[in-house]
Formats: sequence, C-alpha cells, structure tokens
Amino acid sequence: MLNRESFISHLQWFILLALFAYDGFTYLPEESNFALYKSVYYVFIFIAFLLVCTLQINHGHLMHRYLGSISYAIQIYFWLYLVRLFYDFMIVGVDQEIVTNPFTAIFLYVNAAIIPFYGFYVFKWNLIDLKKLNTAMLGIFLIMGMVSMWYIFTGKAASEYLGDDGRFMGNASMDTIAFGHLGTSITILGLSLLYQANIRFLHKILGAFAILSGLFITLAAGSRGAIVALLLCFVAYLYMNGHKLKILLGLPVLAAIFIALLPILRDILASYGNLALDRLYNSIYAPDSMEAGVTSGRDVLYDQAWKNILQSPILGSSLYIGGEYVHNSILESFLGLGIIGGLLFTIIILRTLGIAFRMAEEDKGCLFVSLLFVQYLSYSLFSRTLSMLPLFWMSLYLVIFLNARKNDLTA
Repeated sequence: MLNRESFISHLQWFILLALFAYDGFTYLPEESNFALYKSVYYVFIFIAFLLVCTLQINHGHLMHRYLGSISYAIQIYFWLYLVRLFYDFMIVGVDQEIVTNPFTAIFLYVNAAIIPFYGFYVFKWNLIDLKKLNTAMLGIFLIMGMVSMWYIFTGKAASEYLGDDGRFMGNASMDTIAFGHLGTSITILGLSLLYQANIRFLHKILGAFAILSGLFITLAAGSRGAIVALLLCFVAYLYMNGHKLKILLGLPVLAAIFIALLPILRDILASYGNLALDRLYNSIYAPDSMEAGVTSGRDVLYDQAWKNILQSPILGSSLYIGGEYVHNSILESFLGLGIIGGLLFTIIILRTLGIAFRMAEEDKGCLFVSLLFVQYLSYSLFSRTLSMLPLFWMSLYLVIFLNARKNDLTA
C-alpha cells in the first residue's frame, strides 16, 4: 500500500503532467468538440489539488513558501486580468468568435492561471525528480505530436493534406500555430534531456529522437512564430550553458547560411508537394506576395492597440480589439489593464527571465523548465491571448516555485 508521502508524490505527478497534457486538446482538430471534456478534466485536477492540501493540513505539514516580491506582482496581475476578462465577456459582452461559451473561457482561465499558483504552495517539491519530470513531459509532448501527425497522415486529412497558405495542416481545422510550438517544445525538452547528468543510453536515444521529431514538426507546421521561438530558445540554451561567444560569432553565420539555403530547401519540399516553407520563404524573399503581409495583419492590430492604450491609459479599454486578441501579451496587458497592469506584466516577465537564466546556469536539471518559459513567453508575444495559453502560466510558475525549492531543501 502507498504511504502518505508516496500518495502525495503520485498526486503531484498527476497534477503536473495533467496540466501540461491538457494543452494536447489544442493540437486536435477543432471538429472534435472537447469543451465539456476540458471542464471535467480541470475538475479532476482541482480535486487532486484539494487532496494534496488536505493531506498536508491533516498532518500539520502545510508550510508558507516564500517566493519573494514577484509572487505579489503575479497575484495582483492575474486577479486584475480576471476582473477585466469577466467584465469584457459577461458585462460588455464583447462580440468575438474565439470562444463559443464565455463562461467556459473564464472557468478555464481560473483553472489554468490562478488555481495552480495557489495549489503549488502546498506541493512538496523535494519529491519531484527533475530528470524524471523532463523525461515524462517529453513523453507526453511526443505523444501529442504523434497524435497530431496521425491526423495529418491518415485519410481523415486526405482532402486537405496541405494548406493553401503553405502550412502542413493535415486538417483545415487543425491549430497549426500550436502544432508548430509543440514541435519547438519537443525540441528543447530533448535538448535539455541530453544535458541532464548521468543519463542512460535510452534517454540519449529518446532525446535525439525528440530533437529530430521536434524540428520536423516545427518546420512542417509552417508557423513562423514557432521557428522564431525555436531560435530564441536555442540562443537561450547557448547562453545558459556558458556559450556566449558562440552566440555572437556563430548565430549570424548560421542564420546567413539558412537564409541562403532556404530557396533550395523550399524547392526540395515543394517537389514532394510539401509547401511548409512557403510562408517563411515569402516572408524573406517575396513579402509583397503574401495576402495579409509579412505580419499576417498583426501590424494593424498593434497600431489599433496603441491608439486604444493612449485613449484609456489608466484603466485600459478591453483585452480585445473588435473581438480579436492582439497577438502580443505585453500589448494585451497595457490594452486591457492600463499602465499598472502593463508595467506589472513587464516586471513579472523580466524578473522571471532573470530567475530562469540564473537557475539554469546553476543547476542543469532546471534547464528544461527555463527553456520552456522562454518558449511560451515567445509564443505569447506572437500569438494567442493569456486567457488561453495555459502552458505560459505553468512554465512561469514552475520557474518561480522550483527556484524557491532551494530554500526548502536547505531549511
């Protein structure tokens, strides 16, 4: 039978992996209606949080974990965001097509951004083996990648095997942007696993397979944001591992070589009917040929966002512009929450980045956590809204709480 400590450990693993696996819903075709399943899924995670908390309280082991001043900034920010989200959806009734049920969107935001933060306070982080967590998360992400690829390579996607705009979609309703970022996540998790100390041969095989699979998925998705995020993660990876000179000397050379070879790579893929690199190629070599421009219309949203911010700089106006999210988390914060919310978010990001880089330099076991934060921060700066990007919040909280774990272990 499991003793109390083992039961808490298993519950914590379930919560962590379930929260990361939740985003797997995003990579499935939208024709599969998982709205109800998502809500039920989060209810089970919430119950697991309550069980961990109850077990800790009953045995007098519940502790106050000091996270530093950044924890106050995070809490103020996500509560302000919740008020604005509720006001936009339930009071104003913002006309948007992002979600069909605004109440469900608010429910999912609370469970993705707020409950995990308070729930992690009662975690016994010393029971979390980071190498195993790296491996388990990589396994989950690989499964999500394989499931997505299955939709692409099966008859379900035969009629629209390739997207008209150069995205290797496999299904017209598939979220190819999220699919591209999934590939980036797989790649950095594989890189981080290889950098873990004393890994077994099977881990090396898994890491190498993950890197190759992740790179393929990132390119196949045709998402330029995912490719940029991969580049930023690679720069962060080199920096965190002390290769600062290589960044200055090597990356410009590699970038120039890639740009020079891009037309050849694009032609090779096109000869097999794969247009995955078309969007990237057109962004560099033929920007005027793109229907919505290189920025895919984001420049219009950014311009309107700044106008709205200047009109209502103190309280903000809305998280949305004409029902569309602004595709940039910093602009979204200033837009919806005014100067206070925007500055709070900027401070949170800068402080967490500093912690992530320092933590990875000191402990290579934390490398994957730090890189995941860089990855999902990049994601938030090019697409999505913070109310619908659960892994951004998860990666941020992991950096904060794992950094605080050092105090627990030395106490």
